[in-house]
Amino acid sequence: MIPLDVFGSESVAADLLQQVRWRDGVTCPRCRSDRTVRNGSYRQFQRYLCKDCDRTFNDKTGTIFAHSKIALRKWLFSIYAFLRFNTSLRQLQCEIEVTYKTIHRRG
Repeated sequence: MIPLDVFGSESVAADLLQQVRWRDGVTCPRCRSDRTVRNGSYRQFQRYLCKDCDRTFNDKTGTIFAHSKIALRKWLFSIYAFLRFNTSLRQLQCEIEVTYKTIHRRG
């Protein structure tokens, strides 16, 4: 199996998510407006403010990673291993040290 640190750190995983998610520009997940500005950060994740609906959001808002206590790098590793190597959920459970129920619920 490939090592979990393939994504390096949580900030590397956050940067990857940011690049993939906002490749066409940042848009508000609530009103779909592109009138957004940077608004600080929370942990490794950039926060944004929508100028139209005055809501704040971050890179994980509206994704399967939102509200997860599992590190983003573990989720990205799981997706990569599942798609690239057809790794079973049971094997991923051991690799990233979370319960089968957690992986199955998010997958």
